[in-house]
Amino acid sequence: MLDLSIEAVEVTFPGLATPALSIDSFHLPAGGHLAVTGASGSGKSTLVNILTGLERLKKGTIRWGGTDIASLSESRRDRWRGETIGLVMQDFHLFEGLSALDNILLPARLARVANAATVERARELLTIVGLSRPEQKVETMSRGEMQRVAVARAIVRKPAVIIADEPTASLDSESGAQVAELIVTLAEREGSTLMVVSHDPALIERFDNRIRLVGGRIAQADAQVAA
Repeated sequence: MLDLSIEAVEVTFPGLATPALSIDSFHLPAGGHLAVTGASGSGKSTLVNILTGLERLKKGTIRWGGTDIASLSESRRDRWRGETIGLVMQDFHLFEGLSALDNILLPARLARVANAATVERARELLTIVGLSRPEQKVETMSRGEMQRVAVARAIVRKPAVIIADEPTASLDSESGAQVAELIVTLAEREGSTLMVVSHDPALIERFDNRIRLVGGRIAQADAQVAA
């Protein structure tokens, strides 16, 4: 698990009169669980992009466990993200034509770190998330089942941090509740720092630590986070 420190972060885009994101200071302890809320356009997606290194930060500092990710080159950020961040997205980003098992293993195989132990872990994770047919093609699955595959893929490399961006937004209420339970339970089981970005009240209620973004700024911070 890793702690998160944000200092003097500002993200601007051409054509916008005000920053898309502006955070003076924020800290999440290692192993902490945090929900991020806010209306559309409040800066949530920008926050996810800079925290995961998908977008390079130009002003300010983001440190995960002491690593200033803005100082890393693009290739080193990609490698760091693959090793450190388990990312769960709203739209799954699974590959049709591949089985559930192969989708889970794909990032590890692309990074050339998949071995027998990785395959065994992937099979174990399929059982944990409630899927009994590892060779089933993902396009034949329900949306809830597909998101379960995506959750298992996110943690197969034992990431120190799990970030879930609207993980229940495209699911019905029953499937959404099941996926929410999986994400929180697996983060606790793995000992990972967890951040969930969501509009889902049922998911948000699972977190004691919450921040709300308004106009790219932290308008409210609850419990054990520092802002």
